[in-house]
Formats: sequence, C-alpha cells, structure tokens
Amino acid sequence: MLGDVFSNEKVAVICGGPDVAAHFSAKPFDHLIFTGSTRIGKIVMAAAAKNLTPVTLELGGKSPTIIDDDIDINDAVSRFILGKTLNAGQTCVAPDYILCPSGRVDELKHAISKQFTKMYPSVANNSDYGAMINDAQLSRLSQWLEDAKNKGAILTTLGSDSLEECRLQGKIPLTLVNNVNDDMLLMQEEIFGPVLPIVSYKNLAQAIVYINNRPRPLALYLCSHNAKVQQIVLEQTHAGGVCLNDAAMHVAQDDMPFGGIGPSGMGQYHGHEGFLTLSKAKSVFKKGKINTSTNAFPPYGKFIHKLIYKFFLK
Repeated sequence: MLGDVFSNEKVAVICGGPDVAAHFSAKPFDHLIFTGSTRIGKIVMAAAAKNLTPVTLELGGKSPTIIDDDIDINDAVSRFILGKTLNAGQTCVAPDYILCPSGRVDELKHAISKQFTKMYPSVANNSDYGAMINDAQLSRLSQWLEDAKNKGAILTTLGSDSLEECRLQGKIPLTLVNNVNDDMLLMQEEIFGPVLPIVSYKNLAQAIVYINNRPRPLALYLCSHNAKVQQIVLEQTHAGGVCLNDAAMHVAQDDMPFGGIGPSGMGQYHGHEGFLTLSKAKSVFKKGKINTSTNAFPPYGKFIHKLIYKFFLK
C-alpha cells in the first residue's frame, strides 16, 4: 500500500529477519526508531552507537494493572479487558499482569470470564479473536503455560472451545494464571499474548513495592475512582505512560507523548514530541553591522570589563 503511494526515496518498506535487521541497524541513518524486546533493543542501540546514530527505543515490558480494593470488580474488568484481548494481547501496551486485592481474586476471575465470554462467545472460529502471529509464538506461550503449571500455578482457560481446537487455528484463549511466582517464565519476560497472571496484594503499599522492585514498565494501569489512590500511584511509581481507568488507549491520544523509561525504552514520539524527536533544531546567531564586541577586547581592566564582572560574573 505504501509502495503505491510513495516512491522508495520517501518511504521504503524492507522485509527480512535478524540478518536484515542487523545490517539495517549498522547503517549511518539520521535517526532510528526500534520497537521490540529489551534484549534486541540493546543490540540495536549498540549497532547504532558505532555511527553515533540517535535512537528511540520502544521496548514494552511487563505493564501492570492495579485494581483498587474499593472499585466495583465488573467496572474494573471493563476498563482493561479490551486492552488485553485486542490483537490477542499482542501489543506492546497490553496489560501484562494484574495486581488484585487478595480477598477478591476469585471475584476477579469470575468477572473476567463473564466479560470475555460476552465479547467472544467462541474463540477457535471467531474472526473477532486474533491468532498468534506465527507458530513460534504459539509454541512459546504454550511452553510458558506448561512451565507455570509445573511450578504450581493455577490455570483457568476461558471460553467454551477446546484448547486443542483453538491451537489448531493458531489461537490461545485468554488464560488466567494465579498462584504465580518469579521462577515462572511468564513472570520474567513480557508475555505479548492472551495470558494474564494475577498477583494478589494485601494493601496498596505492597502493590507499589512489587512494581518498583521490577524493571520500569512501558505502561501502568490503575482501576480506581479514588483521587487519593490515583495520586499515590502516580507519585510513587515509574512508567513510560499511565492510564487511569483504561488500558492501552493512551497510545491513541495523538497529541500526547508516547515512550518508555529505562528497560522499557527511551525517547518519545507522537504529537509535538514526535516532531522534536525526529528533527534537529539548527541554532543561528546573527550580529548586525555594528560590532560591539570590540569594546570588550583585551587588554582587560577597562571600564566595560568592570561592568561585565560586576553584573554578569560576580
């Protein structure tokens, strides 16, 4: 489509695997934007450094969703479930895991199941529900789920379709995972798929500590109508971007900067910030016909030098 509209001198699409990407990253471009994993982001940045090419990295990560203890659970689920199921969770800003009050985990699982089934009455043969992008990603998530199960996690597969039928179509139904721990693969890297771990917490302070003890995420989501809770979370956590009572939709705000922080990326784009990122201001200083600088020439100690010292240097 782009080829029909633009010449290659203006817009060129080059497809390929890791070899092409490595060759591309080593070229002396004016600027590189990379979106992908933190691991590959480091490789891109290292390649760009050889040419001192500036980079903007959008790297994703494990974006948490905090559910406040006071919010109606069905309301909370309605705020994040589209962000998680959109493209079967294969977006960089999909909620990666849920932080839920310890006494509401069962209530949360029931509410998610209810809303998911309403949105997707079936999965395997439903064009509204996306498949995994390729067999490698399908296999990866299947292995991660098996790894979590073997390490004590409780898996809840949503929907009425059989798992075998779904996987024949390259799909994984939204799968809730609770009783998780840090030894599980799905708690170590960005999930990027329809798998949703649930981590219980006793109080908000504990939830904040849990987030802050981990690499800074691309996004953070909070389901709460309590202004005090909102302010505490905003002030005491770090993330590339935040949604209050929504998920993923901050990316769609075209005049709001988007980007990660730390392991989830660097630099921002979209809107005015995108213009600044992808351009370079050229500073120009122009002096008129009268050159007043000669008054400040050495030898020093003249009256003008004393004024400069008194008002600018002292």
